[in-house]
Amino acid sequence: MAPPAGLPAKVVVVPPSQTLYITNLPSAKIKKDDLRTALYMLFSTYGPVLDVVSLKTFKMRGQAHIVYRDVQTATQAMRALNGFDFLGRGMVPLSF
Repeated sequence: MAPPAGLPAKVVVVPPSQTLYITNLPSAKIKKDDLRTALYMLFSTYGPVLDVVSLKTFKMRGQAHIVYRDVQTATQAMRALNGFDFLGRGMVPLSF
């Protein structure tokens, strides 16, 4: 897929997804199950959450994936929660 006219050739346009990739989460302050529950409670206010994936591995520390039923709900949550203070950190939700 070629980028739209006016964008440099190296820019890749990624279509929106129903999965959000969350970064800048606290990694040491909270247990994995408590983090998953807190993320579920927060993100489910925007629509049905199908899954919350948060691993405590070194590579995935401070990150999570939130899976919604549709792209529109994921986009709404991403816009509303960008920079939201979650357990003392400003989280960054990105479409995945």
